[in-house]
Amino acid sequence: MTTIRNARNYDAPALAELCGQLGYPATRQQIVARLAAIEADPAGRVLVAEDAEGRVVGWLHVAQQAHLVDDEVAEILGLVVAEPVRGGGVGAGLLCAAETWARERGATQVRVRSRMERERAHGFYERAGYRRSKTQHVFAKPLGTA
Repeated sequence: MTTIRNARNYDAPALAELCGQLGYPATRQQIVARLAAIEADPAGRVLVAEDAEGRVVGWLHVAQQAHLVDDEVAEILGLVVAEPVRGGGVGAGLLCAAETWARERGATQVRVRSRMERERAHGFYERAGYRRSKTQHVFAKPLGTA
């Protein structure tokens, strides 16, 4: 039995551990600061999945975004399930909760980006009804302090 709920500060150690499993190491302090920034904006939400013992076994970050070139959409900005429970429905539960959240806010669709090498994730999204809409390059530029 998995329970989906909003993330809280006390989840930070588990969220940081899961960030590492996703390939994005983070400290508890970084997670607390990031959660505070996300919670300050009603257009974003971090959901967690708890197992029957109350352990956080997955998280999903979703945000609603206005675009000039498209109707209101929600985008999944991150989703990870703990390695030992992958394939057991935790990700599907988080995805369903995010879709409900987006629908309630008037989003016309949900998008997700997934790195090319994450083939297992691609299959997961396709089984959930998501279809590839395009391939793109992502460019980043570090902004130094002035």
